[in-house]
Amino acid sequence: MRIGVDGRELQGRPTGTGRYLRNLLRAWPAAGDQLVVYFNGAPPPDPVLRRSDIDVRPLGDRPVRGMLWQQRRLPIVAAGDELDVFFSPAYTCPLRLDVSRVTAIHDLSYFSLPWDFTLLDGIRRRALVALSIRASRRVLACSEFSRREILARFPQAHVSHVALGADDDLASGIPRAQARRRLGLRGPLLLTVGAILNRRRVPALLQAVARLLPRWPDLRLDIVGENRTHPRLDVERLSVELGLAGHVRHSGFVSEPELATRYAAADVAVSLSEYEGFGLPALEALSRRVPLVIADRPAQSEIFGEAAITVEPSDPTAVSDAIGRLLSDPALARDYVERGLRLARRFSWKTTAALTRSALLEAV
Repeated sequence: MRIGVDGRELQGRPTGTGRYLRNLLRAWPAAGDQLVVYFNGAPPPDPVLRRSDIDVRPLGDRPVRGMLWQQRRLPIVAAGDELDVFFSPAYTCPLRLDVSRVTAIHDLSYFSLPWDFTLLDGIRRRALVALSIRASRRVLACSEFSRREILARFPQAHVSHVALGADDDLASGIPRAQARRRLGLRGPLLLTVGAILNRRRVPALLQAVARLLPRWPDLRLDIVGENRTHPRLDVERLSVELGLAGHVRHSGFVSEPELATRYAAADVAVSLSEYEGFGLPALEALSRRVPLVIADRPAQSEIFGEAAITVEPSDPTAVSDAIGRLLSDPALARDYVERGLRLARRFSWKTTAALTRSALLEAV
């Protein structure tokens, strides 16, 4: 097949969806396909693009607005590239492209949690996602929860569940003692990874940390991810108000080697999100031997519940109790590490890529 791919998620600061696309390209089966990966301006210097079966296509010398690029510039160029199918890895596809399309819809947060977005942004995103689902021959959902949610709202869609893989694309990391020295740690490290959104209950986590400090006075929390809350949540100010100055590191976006260092140093990973399509950082933590505390909400609890302690995400007491159990009981923490490793072995980017290719072939 000759497959067009929207490669923009690899540009700038790749987060979860960028990692998803990179791993798909990295694990793509040697089946004689040619992948034409389009970029909005200059392509990134990503080693995955050096494969012989990948044709890198920058459109224009400099980036333009995303919607203008996807809906106007891309269809014009792609129409002349003799594509068999087009793959969009992030919610929306080029609507004017006259070729079969497959679109990955990781969740329906724009519909289920409209208050997490500004009014105009939410309207725009909901419209584009709805039109993209209708225009796509196949839709890929990264969890059974997301597949059910998409079909409940768009019953005409042809949706396949294609799970994500573990984090074998990340650097292997440095030894734990070296990672802790690099981060200046004296006590336990709690880690939460992912863009800060209101549904991810960072205030409850901060309150839980405040409850833990009397027992673990050298405890540190590292918050990795850009603040994208709406309405805006001042996380730094809340940390100070709770008496957590010096105990919380607001790291923002970090490079992949820096992320690997944090996993190597962490004692507990926490994800209190009330809504996730999958929860890639949770799988990363499990595969990195970090015991996990997650919200008792789909899809995370459905996917990772057997290998993590589940809690009510809005209850700081429940959160602090769960973290405290793991910090105070090494045998319990080791048990959850082993559970996590067993679960993480079930997920493979090679399988994800093979199932994605099958969906593209069906669309053709």
